[in-house]
Amino acid sequence: MPNTDDFRVKRIHKMLLEMARGNFFYSLEPSDKNDNIASLVVMLNMVNEEIGAAFIHQGFANAHNTPQCIIQLSLLLDTNGTIEMVTNGSCSLLSALPKEIIGKNIMELMTEPSKKIWAKKMVKHLKRDRSETVLFLELITKDGLLVAQNCQISVFQALDGSGRKIVLNSVFFSKGEPFETGLPKNKLKVTKGIKEHKVTLTPEDIQMIREVHDMILNNLDKDLPLLKDLALQKGTNEYKLKYGFKQIYGTSVFRFLTQERLRKSKTLIQHSNLSLKEIAHMTGFKSPAHFSRAFRGKYGKTPTDLRG
Repeated sequence: MPNTDDFRVKRIHKMLLEMARGNFFYSLEPSDKNDNIASLVVMLNMVNEEIGAAFIHQGFANAHNTPQCIIQLSLLLDTNGTIEMVTNGSCSLLSALPKEIIGKNIMELMTEPSKKIWAKKMVKHLKRDRSETVLFLELITKDGLLVAQNCQISVFQALDGSGRKIVLNSVFFSKGEPFETGLPKNKLKVTKGIKEHKVTLTPEDIQMIREVHDMILNNLDKDLPLLKDLALQKGTNEYKLKYGFKQIYGTSVFRFLTQERLRKSKTLIQHSNLSLKEIAHMTGFKSPAHFSRAFRGKYGKTPTDLRG
């Protein structure tokens, strides 16, 4: 892996973006250098770990934000370690398309210490027809970030007679918004006869929806076009954009826009000297009054109270 100063800074930038999105299962690979960038990498990994742990603890302590355990990394390998199948969640996690992963040996995605662990441990387990173990592995994403996780490794005989296969799975926490102070206004409603919408998303669909996600984050001061027009711009249809976005991010497109506007405004109030009117304009609110109402509904206090 390249270890130039420019590359190291780019990895730090990518890490900060992932943390801003709420992805706290990434880390940075330490280098052998002893300089300011190396120190920053160590500190960033420590902060990331502390924030991630705090979010999980807060979720268990607050019943309204209990974290969910989901299998986000799942790979099917042959006995040589060649990747034969990969889930969409794994592609998103590793920042790569299926064609960039399938056909590779799993060790091509690992750090050097993990390659040694894999080579040593799998020799024993591949001598059996069925075997299960847990290995702590570090996988490298396309962007140079690390996914360091305990992985469940299962060896089994395929029913189609193609021999033994290896399944690699890992469980992650999916966390909700941790900073709300007010109690939820609406109780959970269960309505009979209404089916949840599900859409099948290809890797290209997922990439398109992530582009919409990033476009929203980078243009919080602007109003979104109608969903049908936005979908047309992205080469898809309104149905797939609407329900695909909710399937990936757990909320609607417009609710996500409001949530991120309020999140940014909260940061600006706390860490800038901009006036509340300027902040309202920068985050896309039509008027200070509208901004104040929305902010209070989200955080339990007005922008004026927060700045205090």
